[in-house]
Amino acid sequence: MQNVFVKTLDVSFLDDDEVYFRHYAQMPDYRRKKIDFYKFKKDKALSLGAGILMNDIIEHLKKNLPDSEHDFEIDFTANGKPYFKNLLHVHFSLAHSGKKVIAAVSSGKTGVDVEEISAAKDINLSDWTKAESYIKAEGLSVSDYLDGKISIPDDSFFKQWQEDGYIFAVYSEKANSDFFISKF
Repeated sequence: MQNVFVKTLDVSFLDDDEVYFRHYAQMPDYRRKKIDFYKFKKDKALSLGAGILMNDIIEHLKKNLPDSEHDFEIDFTANGKPYFKNLLHVHFSLAHSGKKVIAAVSSGKTGVDVEEISAAKDINLSDWTKAESYIKAEGLSVSDYLDGKISIPDDSFFKQWQEDGYIFAVYSEKANSDFFISKF
């Protein structure tokens, strides 16, 4: 059995500049650079929200890994997928849209996606969020999926739900996964 720990966050509280900068100050350099890359405050807030959830993932791991002396240095694959450089058996995923952020951590491949329902035009968001979460877990390219070069295996396992005008999806490589979902 695989446990998948999932957290969601509404970043509306980061509209307050004092709160925003207090959380920004707690971010590692790589996350600050990512936040600073964005031009618009709403995008900066989403990236900061992802950093907040990433910090939560690390705190969760510190409490739950047998040896709490782990190095939580993050590196990136050629496709930009983040991973723990020295904890290859721990997998995590982050996604954001609108005012929502989602994160998951597990001992097996896991991926997440969230999409704002009102932003959808001619897209089936149920299928799209499943595809995005699968692609993120596997470290694949969205363009390869759109070009039909890859497809989602029929035996893939997803947890999906709608809440507050958003659709969330979590992919797990193991069908007997237990999902623990909490809001922050």
